[in-house]
Amino acid sequence: MDEYEIRQKSLQKQGWLNMLAGAHRQAAEDIEKTILPLQAASHAARVVIEGAWGAAFHWIAFGCETKHQSHQESHARLGTFLRRQGDEAVAEWWEDIDRVRQGGWYGGSPEPERVQRALDLLERIHMWAVS
Repeated sequence: MDEYEIRQKSLQKQGWLNMLAGAHRQAAEDIEKTILPLQAASHAARVVIEGAWGAAFHWIAFGCETKHQSHQESHARLGTFLRRQGDEAVAEWWEDIDRVRQGGWYGGSPEPERVQRALDLLERIHMWAVS
């Protein structure tokens, strides 16, 4: 057992990992409650997409923590991390929502279809995380 595994087991015994997972779940739920009422407002499209991306990140952290007892604190190379955990579909959903985010944030005014795509991907990730 390496140093990382020893630390993870120690944190798990102390209840810290469950608290961490709970904090990610709460963050995801808070973001969802904030963005869902805004989805019909065209002027809020960028914020809804960005929020869906943020909530998806927290759901993935929660899901990985509860399923694999580890998660990645950064969105960089998150798809690679998920594939290493055996979560290919989640990796693809993450990379897709990341592309939607980039196009919605940095491009022109996002179309309603892009907002809906971000929310659909968020729903898939949410369902995976809690299943």
